Amino acid sequence: MLHYKRVRRVSVVWALLLVVFFAMNFSVSFSASPRRRHYIVKPRDILDSIAKQYQGVSVADIIKENNLKKPDHIVPGQRLIIPWKGVWHIVREGEYLELIAKAYAKTVGINWRSMMTEIKQSSGLYNPDKLRQNQKLFIPRAKKTVQIKIPKKEPQGVWHTIKQYDVTIFRIALNYGEDYGINWTEMQNKIMQHSSNKAVDPRNLQIGQKIFVPEAKKVLEIEIPSQLLVKKEISNSAGITKVVKPVGEFREEKPIFSWPVEGEIVGYFGQKGNEGVDIAVAVGDIVTTPADGVIEWADEYASLGPCIIIKHEQEGFFSSFSFTNYFANLSLTYKVNKGDKVDKGEPIAEIAASEAANSIRLHFEVHRKENVQDSVNPLDYLP
Repeated sequence: MLHYKRVRRVSVVWALLLVVFFAMNFSVSFSASPRRRHYIVKPRDILDSIAKQYQGVSVADIIKENNLKKPDHIVPGQRLIIPWKGVWHIVREGEYLELIAKAYAKTVGINWRSMMTEIKQSSGLYNPDKLRQNQKLFIPRAKKTVQIKIPKKEPQGVWHTIKQYDVTIFRIALNYGEDYGINWTEMQNKIMQHSSNKAVDPRNLQIGQKIFVPEAKKVLEIEIPSQLLVKKEISNSAGITKVVKPVGEFREEKPIFSWPVEGEIVGYFGQKGNEGVDIAVAVGDIVTTPADGVIEWADEYASLGPCIIIKHEQEGFFSSFSFTNYFANLSLTYKVNKGDKVDKGEPIAEIAASEAANSIRLHFEVHRKENVQDSVNPLDYLP
């Protein structure tokens, strides 16, 4: 008999634990209770005046919630529980507190900020910025749940349309970087690394081409220094348009350098400390000098491997070329020697390899002649 009672007692305990478990994990959305709110009775308070402070709450609700035996007898300092009236909302993926508050505020006719405050209070939200899917939120005042329309996620940024022939990635990054408060090199990296700009060739921007500028809040007009404006179009009385050379403050100015080799840009200036640009090349490609100059170096250079350095006296720059290959031993056929004078476009080297070569890069840097430590973006001086 004692054994039977013990077994029965254990069974009852397990049954209660199962009930609690299922109640916590599988209860319907309106079965839980909102977080309690209280009111401290002040002198001369009556239940009617207290109830009027809380929309939708009646005197009878307060009496019932507090189990008041003498409804007309409340004393200053007494702590009353003020019941909530509302519904439970289950959070879906993509929903957030402001979105939920705005949807329900429309149904009860209050400001969405007030609704958000009441949701926080009634639901006991300690971290309202991180709602979980299937989390239960109590919506005060609401009489029924609302199906919330989740907005589509749009990429944050703007589409910039090229309007002038002399707009470059550098100038776009410079203008938008200043407006957003970040360095132009960082903005340039954001632009070129964004998936929307995979097909953008920074060396060949076209009027009408669209470039996505991530994180930008508005489309900007790109400022072009007057000295870079080399031509403009005018129309005569007959409506015929012609290109004229500007006068006065405008002067003709062409890019200083030519491209030393053709290939895809695979590394940009300022990216992870890059002091130049990296161009994908292949065995057999010919490297040419970007401007008239004198060969300062044409040999192995410390850890850089094959390296060519050219001094461009007239332009006021040094240009340097180094070559890397991650999967084979790279060699270079030099077509010039130290001290040689070279003309713009003249071949200076041919890429070769002692083994099958893959992923060869030409690293192209430009430095100011008066301070060789001062590297500049080669793209600013290329067509």
